[in-house]
Amino acid sequence: MKNVVISSIFMIFVASCASNGNVSHWQGESLSSLIEQYGTPDSFLKLEDGNRIIEYDKSNALHVAGHFCSLTFMVDSSNRISGAKAFGNGNNCSNQ
Repeated sequence: MKNVVISSIFMIFVASCASNGNVSHWQGESLSSLIEQYGTPDSFLKLEDGNRIIEYDKSNALHVAGHFCSLTFMVDSSNRISGAKAFGNGNNCSNQ
């Protein structure tokens, strides 16, 4: 039940931020395409309903200067991206 609530909250958050950055085009794409583009995720959370939350931290040495980027994707049980969010202020976020 806890994971269902987390999943629901995440989906509302993703829906409200769908235009943040340039990652919304990933919605509907396959997980394998995402991994091919970005590599192995930095973290992931598998939910009880089979969905996963995958995150990439695209921060670099400029993070010290305040430049950072976090890319978060919701992946459904059929390995399709059902939501995407970019958060940050660096070039790594705006150019994805």
